Amino acid sequence: MDKKMKASAAGGEDRISDLPDALLHHVLSLLPVDEAVRTSVLARRWRGLWKGMPVLRLVGPKKRFPTAEDFDRFVNRLISVRGDLPLVSCKVAAYLTWDDYAGEPEEPEPNIYFDSWIQYALACKVKMLKVVDDLVGSETELIVPLVSQHLTSLDVHYVCLGKDTVDFSSCPVLEDLKMQECGLWVRSMSFPSLKRLYLVECNFPEQGRAHLDHRIRISAPGVVSLRLHVGRGKTPLLESMPLLETACIELSYQCKDQCRGCGGDASCEGCHGYPDGSYRSVLLNSLSNAVNLELTDEPNVYIYKRDLECCPIFGRLKTLLVDMWCRAIDLHALVHILQHTPILEKLTLQLRSDENFLNAGRGERKHARIEQTFACTHLKEVNIECEEKLRVKDKVRQIVKIFRKIGILTEKISFKKIPRPEGCYHFEVVSPRAFDDNWSGSGGE
Repeated sequence: MDKKMKASAAGGEDRISDLPDALLHHVLSLLPVDEAVRTSVLARRWRGLWKGMPVLRLVGPKKRFPTAEDFDRFVNRLISVRGDLPLVSCKVAAYLTWDDYAGEPEEPEPNIYFDSWIQYALACKVKMLKVVDDLVGSETELIVPLVSQHLTSLDVHYVCLGKDTVDFSSCPVLEDLKMQECGLWVRSMSFPSLKRLYLVECNFPEQGRAHLDHRIRISAPGVVSLRLHVGRGKTPLLESMPLLETACIELSYQCKDQCRGCGGDASCEGCHGYPDGSYRSVLLNSLSNAVNLELTDEPNVYIYKRDLECCPIFGRLKTLLVDMWCRAIDLHALVHILQHTPILEKLTLQLRSDENFLNAGRGERKHARIEQTFACTHLKEVNIECEEKLRVKDKVRQIVKIFRKIGILTEKISFKKIPRPEGCYHFEVVSPRAFDDNWSGSGGE
């Protein structure tokens, strides 16, 4: 053992302090920010070393600070001492105040420095910024001007945007944006530089009949990956996305674009909200360049079915997943999809036993007339995921007949049985014979 190692073993040498600054900064970044600051007392080598940390997590304050005011004072002091040294990543999280500090003589005003800490991160040329508001409380409006020549990734949770127009052109290198459970009370949103956009369980405006034409307009011409989950309100109108490769769209049961069983009532927006010839595609036109696409909704949501009537050819689409919205009367929507996807290679259908699906399938002659006008020559794989119910099986057999008539061999069709217990679904591979009594394994008709 050499002298250095002997001295280190005897506790006579600080080997960690010999590490380069970059490595020590990385280690400090893994600590809670207050513990990282406390390392200044270890030795002269560590004095102020924490200032160069490339990561800040301004998350508090219940377990580490006696009161919210203590946390606020600590962070503001930290910012003052640290200065504007560059940041790679920063997380700013609102803290619970009313519940967290219940019983204090004077409960603190919630998150009074929330915006200023976000502004500080932007001033430090942060590249990746995450902003999380208090999930328990009401949404806090994000009023900080998002202006940065360095921000590449923005992750925002539980906040709201209230301006008429949200324009991210002041963030010219921003490529990744995720907004989760946010309230988007705006008229338009523009993301000129984005490549990946995720709007997950967000709430959009709900308008009455006087504003039927008002939907949030989203412009993101450079996006290659899109996830849109409409939590509540009207489906946003997507503008052209010529570079789009992958998209996953989910319209929840709280989406307002649906018919709720009006029985032909002329006041139902879902059925009669648009005069003949005035409907404009909301989603599908802008998704027509996608290579991989997932389209799911809840019963009675009409956006996909209406868009399909005026959508273009999906000239690049190779993989497609759809659920029960293709259950339209006489399964016309499914046939229409196949007509508009000339190079489709893989199709997945997710089918469950709602009444709309079980009542579909009328008009076999209409199928015969439509199916003769196209052929899916590139379709190599069809996956049908469905419940093990007799009435569902009958509808699946109708779908299998459609595929046979357009030349899809039965051996290319696989089935997954979905039992329906309480809770989650379990997938199980089953034989095609479960849905086709004449299946022999020798190919299609």
